[in-house]
Amino acid sequence: MINSINSSSASLMSQQSSQTAKLTTEQSDFIKATLAQFDAENLTSDDAQSIQAAFKEQGIAPTKELADLMGELEFDAKSIGDAGRAEGQRPPPPQNSLESVDTDEVVSYLDELLTEYSNQLSDEDKESILASVQEKFGLSEGDSLLNVTA
Repeated sequence: MINSINSSSASLMSQQSSQTAKLTTEQSDFIKATLAQFDAENLTSDDAQSIQAAFKEQGIAPTKELADLMGELEFDAKSIGDAGRAEGQRPPPPQNSLESVDTDEVVSYLDELLTEYSNQLSDEDKESILASVQEKFGLSEGDSLLNVTA
């Protein structure tokens, strides 16, 4: 049972880490080379758009790691992002990492965890967990947590 939990956990973690992939050495070098062509103190909106287009072409997504690297190079990632957008255009919404999660796998993993640890929880702990889930999802006491209709 523990091995299956560990393998499920490793699978889920590898999915999550691929969604927040680290910058490769080549991407970091490209970022440094690209930013070296600009003056951080005198960026125009055209400069910001050029930087954004170059990064996008190389598959470099806006991440905290990118912002940190840009900061080390004395560039403000947020300012470049804001300056590179057309007037009145809103920034893109944050990506929902849950879109690519296999809910069947998550439910299966949670079921395994609950089975593994349910005999270690007191009735008070179980009631507290159930109450938290009901509150989080707006369920009444008799409501089902899962819809099993096909």
